[in-house]
Amino acid sequence: PGQWISLAAGSTLAGNLTLLGAAANIIVLEAAENKGETFSFLEFLRAGAPTAILTSAIAAVFLGFILG
Repeated sequence: PGQWISLAAGSTLAGNLTLLGAAANIIVLEAAENKGETFSFLEFLRAGAPTAILTSAIAAVFLGFILG
């Protein structure tokens, strides 16, 4: 079971990496465009990469502690 939890956490958190990584990212882009704002793939990646790295590291520590 621990492998499946790790896989689920990794795939979910990796969705923060790129604009196309998760459906929620596209929804946010569409909402921004409706308000006259937009951002590019690279602009999203500049914020998404550190977010994905940080949250994945936190999850790895947490899962390592929990699944031991």
